[in-house]
Amino acid sequence: MPLQGILNTARTLSFYARRQEVTANNLANSSTDAFKADRVLAHADPGSTSPVPVQDIDLRQGAFRETARPLDLSIDGSGYFVVHTSQGDRLTRGGSFRLDAAGRLTDSQGDWVMGTDGPLLLQGGKVEVQGDGTVVVDGGTAGKLRIVDVAEPTRLMKEGYGRYLPGQDVQPVDEDATHVRQGAVEEANLDPMLSMVDLVTIQRAFAANVDALKAMDSVLGSVTNEVGKVG
Repeated sequence: MPLQGILNTARTLSFYARRQEVTANNLANSSTDAFKADRVLAHADPGSTSPVPVQDIDLRQGAFRETARPLDLSIDGSGYFVVHTSQGDRLTRGGSFRLDAAGRLTDSQGDWVMGTDGPLLLQGGKVEVQGDGTVVVDGGTAGKLRIVDVAEPTRLMKEGYGRYLPGQDVQPVDEDATHVRQGAVEEANLDPMLSMVDLVTIQRAFAANVDALKAMDSVLGSVTNEVGKVG
């Protein structure tokens, strides 16, 4: 019995260690535009008495922060901007954009933000982005943002810099369910204070399991020693 208890407690410690790692990463990205928090839940397999960590992405929309900067864009509703990288197209909700030397719209990493007809070239003065993603420069249409959605958002894979691998199920976004906001960025969908509270709770649970593991190890040692003295 002590040996099985030790094994179960060791698995529980592994679960809390993974949960602590994910929660700490969420907290570190609490100021990253449009960051989507990861969640680790305990899953019980049939016949198992210890938790199995299951991780997924919380895709709920974050709050919006007004910046009044014309190239700061955000998506209110479903959908993702498309950026072209050296590894191919990637999806993102982060919309703190800028112009490169040639006047192309780029993300914070310098990769092109894609329009429906390719990279968006914005040459002129006043930039206006309409709710449907149409980009107007000095009164003339310069293009339209390519905004897509995915059939199964839970299968998205993070790649860093707020980007996701598009997968095979990319589809045009429902324009009735999406509105592009200019002069605002989406914030991370987590509360830093709650994440700190979660870290403390996880650390206490981890410490309690360590104490339980030490106690069971002591009992197992005593039993082993006593059995060895029999006869």
